[in-house]
Amino acid sequence: MPVENPRIQRYRRRSLHLLQSAMDQMRNGRWSRSEDLIWGSLTLAVKGVALSRGEELDGDEAVKEYAQQLGREKKDRRIREAFEQVDTFGETLERVQESRTRVDHLFMRLDDVKAAVERLWSMVPNADIAESQAANSDKHE
Repeated sequence: MPVENPRIQRYRRRSLHLLQSAMDQMRNGRWSRSEDLIWGSLTLAVKGVALSRGEELDGDEAVKEYAQQLGREKKDRRIREAFEQVDTFGETLERVQESRTRVDHLFMRLDDVKAAVERLWSMVPNADIAESQAANSDKHE
């Protein structure tokens, strides 16, 4: 049964767009901008899962707690620790800039959060099918 909720579809499209933008910003060396984009993508993914389960989340703390709950439920460290990864992204960025070390640590964090976002969206039944159907109907209008 496809996801009927247009809000979930919007969350998914926006979340994946923000995630891609974050990756693009990182590749172009705009690391501080990517932090906000990653945060937004992750938040929308968690809210999308909650909404698909009939739950509404209000506020950052509720979203973080729900992500930890989902991570425990699915035994997925990446989901459980995703907000911690984003929260410490700025500190890691500062250390990399100060020491002029390689940026591998930043990309590893992004990869972990990216995997968490993708895993979260896989928890929404048929979200990708609903999105492609919506995109196709948009093209034909």
